Amino acid sequence: MRNRPSSHLFLLFVLFALNAVAYLAIYRAGVTRGFAPSMLLAVRDLVLLLPVLFVFLWLIRRHKFKGNLALYTLGVLLFSVGLVAQYRLFTDPEYSARSKSAARLEKTQTLRQRYVNEHYDAEKKKALFGNETFQIPIQADTQQEEGYWTITRILTATSTYIPILALLGFALAFSFLKRDDVLLWLQKHSFLIGIVTTVPFLLIAVIGSSAGKFLGNTTPWEPVKITFLISYAGILADHYRNLSRTYWGVPSLRFLLPFLAVAAMPIIPFFALSDFGQMMVFFGAYITLYVVAVRRLPQVSVAIFMIVGLLVVSIFAAGIYNTVVDIFTDQAQVGAVERVKNVVSLGVPRRIHQRFHLWLHAETPPDPENDWWWEKEADRLEARGLTNEEAWYNSYAFQPTQALFGVSDGHIIGAGLGRGFPEIVPIADSDFIYASLAEETGLAGGLIIILGIIILMIAGMKTAIDARDMFTKLMAAGITSFLCFQAIVNIGGVIRMLPMTGITLPFVSHGGWSLITSFVMLGMLMAISHRNASSPDAPQ
Repeated sequence: MRNRPSSHLFLLFVLFALNAVAYLAIYRAGVTRGFAPSMLLAVRDLVLLLPVLFVFLWLIRRHKFKGNLALYTLGVLLFSVGLVAQYRLFTDPEYSARSKSAARLEKTQTLRQRYVNEHYDAEKKKALFGNETFQIPIQADTQQEEGYWTITRILTATSTYIPILALLGFALAFSFLKRDDVLLWLQKHSFLIGIVTTVPFLLIAVIGSSAGKFLGNTTPWEPVKITFLISYAGILADHYRNLSRTYWGVPSLRFLLPFLAVAAMPIIPFFALSDFGQMMVFFGAYITLYVVAVRRLPQVSVAIFMIVGLLVVSIFAAGIYNTVVDIFTDQAQVGAVERVKNVVSLGVPRRIHQRFHLWLHAETPPDPENDWWWEKEADRLEARGLTNEEAWYNSYAFQPTQALFGVSDGHIIGAGLGRGFPEIVPIADSDFIYASLAEETGLAGGLIIILGIIILMIAGMKTAIDARDMFTKLMAAGITSFLCFQAIVNIGGVIRMLPMTGITLPFVSHGGWSLITSFVMLGMLMAISHRNASSPDAPQ
């Protein structure tokens, strides 16, 4: 498509119209099942698309945007798909019900009653009810149920103001990153930015986090992902020529050590927070940026071997350290020092062992002799009278297997919006949102997301190729890598091609800092694209 603003504006209006049709389909499907999804919430979601349109016009009118508008259109496409998925799940009473079995029974009973009304002939109705025209009264047919969503609740909901904050972050990122003085300042102070923003955050995350989260459900890495990228790209931009001069594929330590100091900072939260998903994303971005900057196969090979070697050494170090702690520490104290063990020994946490077992042997519970499983999880569940198999399935296997069943049931075109059962899967609105969409829109809907990510990757890498300086080139490549690797890890985990790591799908999973970070990165990428097209030697 030619980069005409009118063409992309037309596409945005088409997306808005399709969203309206999708909300109507979900509402009608809900009524069929005996509950009435909140139309007020649907109106809120459609109103949230107005700031999206305003930002587009702001780019075109105020800044005379000359870059690749496909970046913005693709981000809005994924965001709008996420809006529909969130509406589908959060308006279903079963998804957030305390007793899912009771909610499912009520919905099933409504479907049975509706089938009787629509498909029993007059003779059968007369035999059963004594009336040939008998109709079972169904509440959802005649009146709107009292909704959970009120105007006050909607205005104060995080799902209302987080998308607005994300768009504000996009606008600020674009406004600043399009300026040469800001980019020069960021590159000049890149190492300091990495130290000042990352080190204090690591300490806070290690001390106050649990199961890869802190401050509720906040993903610790999201707030500092951008500053880390700036720091990493700045160091590479300053020293990539020196890093290219190697001896046996290893650069001079004088230039290698600062680079390694910044690259090693995610190691601590990796083991302390057991956040394997973010580490997969970070290592993917590492390699991409290194390839873009250095472009020498021997060095890339050495970097990959170093990463693999670090993980292997970590496994052996964990075993040695665990043995020492068991000798010198009472069993009652082992749990108290577990987080310190993970950090000091660089050992692979139990949670990651469980993720890999779930990936490779989901249908088979771990051996109770494995301390990474039984001592941590199964003892607590066994106290409730559960067997090893029940403990494993209830604690880990239920969610990914149900999501995989949903993807399989979607087939080519899906069951239809509102007609599947994604509400069965816990946290389907975040980590498993791809499964929710694939079940009700099928392979066709899943391909829309995947193609959107692929086109976004192509547009982002083209922006990196067109960049006129190494710093913006690395920034564009890094942003594209972070977004695309995160999507690969999320979708790969859902369909069991990769270990499930509990990572969100960019733009689609509307989860707090994740959505804000995604839009801020998109704003940065579009600022670089605009600079590329505005430079005097840009291709016409």
